[in-house]
Amino acid sequence: MHRLLKPTLILVLTAILSIVASIMPIKAQAMPEILPLDKIEAGMSGTAYTVIDGSGVIEPFQVEIIGLMDNGKGSAKMLMAKASGEVIDKVGGVLQGMSGSPVYIDGKLVGALAAGLKEMSPYTFFITPIESMLPMWSMPDPKAINKYRQAAKKTSTILTSKAENKSNENKPNSDAPATKTESTDTKPAISTTDVNLNNPLLFEGLNNDGFTFLSNEFKMNYSAPMGGAERTIKYDAVLEPGSPVGIAVVYGDFSVGATGTVTAVEGKKILGFGHPFTHAGNVNFFMTDAAVIGSISGEIGTGVKVSNIGNIIGRINQDREAGIAGILGTFPSVVPITVKVSDPSLGKVETYNSSIAYNEDLIPRLGASIAYAALSKTADSLAGSTVDVVFKIKTNAVKSGTLERKNIFYNPADVGQVAVIEFMQALGLVCSNTAEESDIFGIDVDMTLDSERRTASIISAIPNKLKVKPGETVNLTVTLQPYRKSAETVVVPYKVPITMKEGPLTLDIHGGAVVSLAQALANAGVMTSADPKEASKSYEEKLMEFVNTGKNNQLVVEIGAVTEPKTEKELKREIARVKKIQEKAAKLAKADKKDDKENQNNENRVETNYIIDNVIHTIIDIDKL
Repeated sequence: MHRLLKPTLILVLTAILSIVASIMPIKAQAMPEILPLDKIEAGMSGTAYTVIDGSGVIEPFQVEIIGLMDNGKGSAKMLMAKASGEVIDKVGGVLQGMSGSPVYIDGKLVGALAAGLKEMSPYTFFITPIESMLPMWSMPDPKAINKYRQAAKKTSTILTSKAENKSNENKPNSDAPATKTESTDTKPAISTTDVNLNNPLLFEGLNNDGFTFLSNEFKMNYSAPMGGAERTIKYDAVLEPGSPVGIAVVYGDFSVGATGTVTAVEGKKILGFGHPFTHAGNVNFFMTDAAVIGSISGEIGTGVKVSNIGNIIGRINQDREAGIAGILGTFPSVVPITVKVSDPSLGKVETYNSSIAYNEDLIPRLGASIAYAALSKTADSLAGSTVDVVFKIKTNAVKSGTLERKNIFYNPADVGQVAVIEFMQALGLVCSNTAEESDIFGIDVDMTLDSERRTASIISAIPNKLKVKPGETVNLTVTLQPYRKSAETVVVPYKVPITMKEGPLTLDIHGGAVVSLAQALANAGVMTSADPKEASKSYEEKLMEFVNTGKNNQLVVEIGAVTEPKTEKELKREIARVKKIQEKAAKLAKADKKDDKENQNNENRVETNYIIDNVIHTIIDIDKL
């Protein structure tokens, strides 16, 4: 049973509006008679419908069936066809964005325009049979929202609280495989006209750097910017076969989605696209209306119908091989995300709000992409900069209700690339609960950009005592050399384990979490490990371990590996080094009169204002108890 959030007055009012809207009559649409695949023959002529310009008028074009493509058992059957007529001549062939356009023969629905081949004429295309699309209306929908539908009039406002929407919801099953960018059937030669194999997305609010980061995360190779018109929610929207329709995974100041065409409508249910968007099965995405701006001629795969996603009108609940399916007037559960970026050097403070359609496979990467986009859009440059990051994930995955983490990052080329990776890891960890689904109620990210390089190297670490008994604390005076600044000293306490044996003890002093970008990317998302100890840890233990992981700006002291000198020269050098340390430690011990009890509760780590970029070693002698 999911916990319900106490709604505010605004949410109560919007919930009432949603309930009222749900009982308002909308224009009823009925399914036409369908023409079965076994009744279709080469040479038959029909008509398809789509919108090609800003007039919004659904226009017809002629279709001639060429034949049936069947790759054998288990593969999807498709009809090969040729388009003609005034509309097609005007735009120069079949375009991206036309996918989903309904095709009729003698008034009977055949299917949806879905794909084209680059090697063929731009007038040749493939049709997904309506028989393959209709089953989506009756497929399991465990991600359905059952009650507490809420909405807001502005895209920056939370549309729906996942906690409230999921109170009566069944748990998801394995019906939603990981996001794919390629079809899994046996039609490798087919390239779709919209978002199937090439998976192109429309975006809004992203600058070039933000889009590059997003496209790298989703391996997209085509994109187009959306318009910036004010958008809202429509409770009584009406769609017709041939109407443009949008699908979005992010909505707000940053929006990410795609547009296609409606294939069929029955009451509030719609079918469209004729091919998958993310191929994720049962989904929870925004359904929007869409506005066609115009058409650009080109060969298959390059010609495009330029459209914008528009107002939220419902929820897409199926995203499968044969296309997408959705329901008008119901809305997806979402994760609201707010990103605040400060750049003191430019005197800029910007706050961005978006909502991510709740999908555990996409939340980590989409969340990181939004954070990166906000940072890169606000800052003049991300090269050679330092970023302080604080993020709070409101979730029932932790007892406190909030998974909070702060850290500092630096990168000479693009600090944003490393600054958001830990945030992505945290979201991936929250979404990796194998026992039950963890709710995410909201995300807040606060980033402050510093145009200077805030890194430092450890020069020395001198203990204040020659001998330390197990259980006692030794203070190490650590000298730091910040980048192009004067040296600074920091005192780091270290409590010797009570079980430590008598004799010399090597200590390592280093930064808390110096992780390479490549390693961080490899570990992003759901964290796994071949280590049996890691595998045996509980979900809660992994969360707490992440929260308590050392930070880049911390000085950490821990027991180091003992390396025996191999040659006589090395041995003499080591003896001289230890003697020097002992001499300095003796001087510090005389000057240091603080009681060890002051440091009994230390964690053997201290935060600094710098990212520590190296490690050094020191030695202390463990005395008898």
